[in-house]
Amino acid sequence: MPIDNPNRSTQLSHAKQLWSLAGPLIFGQVAVVGMTVTDIYMAGQISADELAAVQLGGSIWAVINLIVIGIMLGNSPIIGNHWGAGNKHLVRFQFQQALWLAVPVGIVVNCGILFGIYILGQLDIPAEVYDVGRRYMLPFLITGLMFPAFFVFRTTFEGMGDIRPVMVFNGAAFLLNIVLDYVLVFGKLGVPAMGGAGAGWATAIVMTFLLICMAVYAQRSSTMRALKLYSDFARVNIAAIINILRLGVPIALNIAAEIMFFAIIPLMIAHLGSDVVGAHAIAINIDSLAFMVPLGVASALTIKVAMAEGAGDPKLARRYCIVGYKMVFILGLTTAVLKITLREDLAALFSADPNVQLIAANLFLFAAVLGSVDSLQMTASGALRGYKDVRIPLLIQVVAFWGIAFPIAYSLALTDMWGEPMGVYGFWVGTVIGASCAGIGLMTRWNIVSRRRIQALENL
Repeated sequence: MPIDNPNRSTQLSHAKQLWSLAGPLIFGQVAVVGMTVTDIYMAGQISADELAAVQLGGSIWAVINLIVIGIMLGNSPIIGNHWGAGNKHLVRFQFQQALWLAVPVGIVVNCGILFGIYILGQLDIPAEVYDVGRRYMLPFLITGLMFPAFFVFRTTFEGMGDIRPVMVFNGAAFLLNIVLDYVLVFGKLGVPAMGGAGAGWATAIVMTFLLICMAVYAQRSSTMRALKLYSDFARVNIAAIINILRLGVPIALNIAAEIMFFAIIPLMIAHLGSDVVGAHAIAINIDSLAFMVPLGVASALTIKVAMAEGAGDPKLARRYCIVGYKMVFILGLTTAVLKITLREDLAALFSADPNVQLIAANLFLFAAVLGSVDSLQMTASGALRGYKDVRIPLLIQVVAFWGIAFPIAYSLALTDMWGEPMGVYGFWVGTVIGASCAGIGLMTRWNIVSRRRIQALENL
């Protein structure tokens, strides 16, 4: 029987299992990104300058936190392999080593935040925009210390297939963030109005809440209690930490190759004015919400592939991937239609400025195309993480976004090489090109890796 053609009932069974993981993960991811979207929405109700400042500061934080996420994601497939093989004592040991790693990573994150504030000061932006952006980023010095530890808990739970805390706690954090944003940004309940800076403080409080919830769950939940994650706490094991970094650093660079492409756009168009930056903020943040759908499926594939590999069943791993690709293709087309249909309403929801609305509505057309191609490359990347194949995917991402897409995007947006400069639209053309090239490369790499694993098993 060909390995790529499981029967329909098997495919449906795999789809249900994937969705049982992906659904809660998507909900949890949407809640996290929804916090940033809430920040953008609240700032947009004040002025275009406040909106631009929060977007600029948020772009710098996005690069930093996604690099941290990438490093800590190296923990997930290792946990998945140990869990799939039934080695519970190694799950505990791995969790403890990841916590040790979170300490220096948190310090490095804070150095990155301070450097980001410095970069913000070097941009060609009004003094008021810089001041709001700086005050928005300062509370992230608190968030940054806790963020790596939070992801240790999260990747440990996800590696074991326990995604309940991600869904429940992130959902609660999203609601808490809305309340805190409203109170701190606009000055309610006797609290002085802090503007965009209030959104930064809301994030710090929410991160504290999330870390406490995760730590308590690790000790008290029925699933985790048997593992005794805090018992017999092991000393720092350099080999174990290097093992995490061997996977995590390429994953982080892989994510950064794409995300830095997106994050650098507001910095490069800052001189075009607050209207352009604000419109880009609306489009990119709504697109980020939609992006959580393929990201959730990708995370579910990482878990399922890692477990199948740990159990010595590469055929099952490949079948899960094929089902996952079909799911994200359909979901990607659905979200593309919604972006096109609702683009004007979404733009008006976030800003009352007609110029901002017009530019944002146009950008949603690019976002619709981007989401359709980006969903497949993200899902393939998640599958390859499950196989612990991270170096070639990194090379593919770097070449796609920086070797191919960036020169085209820059020349289209800010030079007259191709005619009249397209401004922000040129960068969005570049994102579509980069995601398309990465998708082709990563899908090809996944096909090679998955078939090799099956052939290696058959040759034993």
